[in-house]
Amino acid sequence: MTKVLFILSAVVILVASFFAYQNGREFAAVRLSIAGINTNIKTEQAADKVVVGQVNQLVADIGRVQGELDVEAEKLKAQKNKLAQAESETTRTQEELDGKVKKQQELAVKLDKLPKGMKPETIAEDIARMRKEKLEFEAQAEAKKKETTAEEEKIAGVQKRLEDVVRKIEERRKNFDRNSLTARILAVNHDWGFVVIDAGKSTGLTQDTKLIVTRGALTVGKISVMSVEGSRAMAAIVPDAVINGLTIMPGDRVILENLVQN
Repeated sequence: MTKVLFILSAVVILVASFFAYQNGREFAAVRLSIAGINTNIKTEQAADKVVVGQVNQLVADIGRVQGELDVEAEKLKAQKNKLAQAESETTRTQEELDGKVKKQQELAVKLDKLPKGMKPETIAEDIARMRKEKLEFEAQAEAKKKETTAEEEKIAGVQKRLEDVVRKIEERRKNFDRNSLTARILAVNHDWGFVVIDAGKSTGLTQDTKLIVTRGALTVGKISVMSVEGSRAMAAIVPDAVINGLTIMPGDRVILENLVQN
């Protein structure tokens, strides 16, 4: 029994040793495989780093080239601007040249029209002489203007005095016409105590003018103007001034009570 157990133990040990050896070889193979894989990974990583570096370099190169292109574009734009400015300057210069040529031609025409005896060399002296003569003429004109103004003031004074005389004559004429007023009574209203006479504003009648009513050589009464319209006037009969036994009638004459003094 003991031998059987010993044999079984030996067999188990042998089997275990075989599997242990087999497992060891497989483990070693797995380790070698993992090591190879790690080596490949490191190699690939190194290759990736190289590729990434190359890509970064390409990106940097692209940026540098783009920057150079931008610089060249700006230079080209600046050159185009300079060219446009040069063309504009050329056009302006040509226009100035044309203007000067035209002005020169005009000056030549004007020189041909210069008064006899005037030369371009003496234009400055001639202009100075003409300016001096102009100033002298202006001074003479100013003196004449002052004399004319003085004469006009004298004439204005005489005219004013003449107008004053005419106005006084006119006033005296109006006063004379007013003092020589002789109008006629057109209508009489005894109930209301007023009359209508054939004299108006043109005769100088105004409100409250006092008139004496006459009939031939008799004095009939007195009236007071109430209103004046056109060539007619309305006057109130002054009751206390009517002579006893007489009545104001149409056709009676009226004259001013108070004459105007000139």
